[in-house]
Amino acid sequence: MIIRRATRKDLDLITELTYNAFQNYPLFNVSTNKEKLHKTLHFLLYLNTLANINANDCYVCVDGKELVASFILKKPEHHHISFGTYIKIGGWQLPFKCSPKLASNIMNNLSRSDAIMPEKFKNYWYLDTLVVSPDYQGQKIGSKTLQEVMKMVLQQGGKKLCLITNTEINSIFYQKNGFKKVTKQSFNSFGQMNDTWVFEQEV
Repeated sequence: MIIRRATRKDLDLITELTYNAFQNYPLFNVSTNKEKLHKTLHFLLYLNTLANINANDCYVCVDGKELVASFILKKPEHHHISFGTYIKIGGWQLPFKCSPKLASNIMNNLSRSDAIMPEKFKNYWYLDTLVVSPDYQGQKIGSKTLQEVMKMVLQQGGKKLCLITNTEINSIFYQKNGFKKVTKQSFNSFGQMNDTWVFEQEV
């Protein structure tokens, strides 16, 4: 397995991989209109992937010619991309591509989840949106990718890595891979409780 920075040529594949992983994610369950919801989520994930490719923060794991996983890895103090950047790369199309209201609901849930992260974690490297292709799950690709991520952080002088997840199954996965649970908090949104786990790891 080879890890490399993603390019614009990878954009559609990463978007589909990420969408398939997150289309039923509890945090994004903000409407009963599943068709509009999924269309909106797909466009937001497309924008996020493109923004992170442009920032050189998006990576792919490749086995031969197959994309087996992808992730976003951000340096300290660069965890978030500005609203203006999203607008410039295509966010202005949002009213024509999907539901602005549902996009706002999804972004609001993401903001509430992110707000749980301790202030000191701004100085940590941040791992986001690690997904493994369904065809390669059960082969320890996720665990191998985490090991390589920690090596990447260490090679660039980093000492601390943090992440957020919103499902218990992911929480168990990170704990099995040596990550320390820092906190777990919940908030109510659209009639359901949304859980957020924050993890850290010394590399």
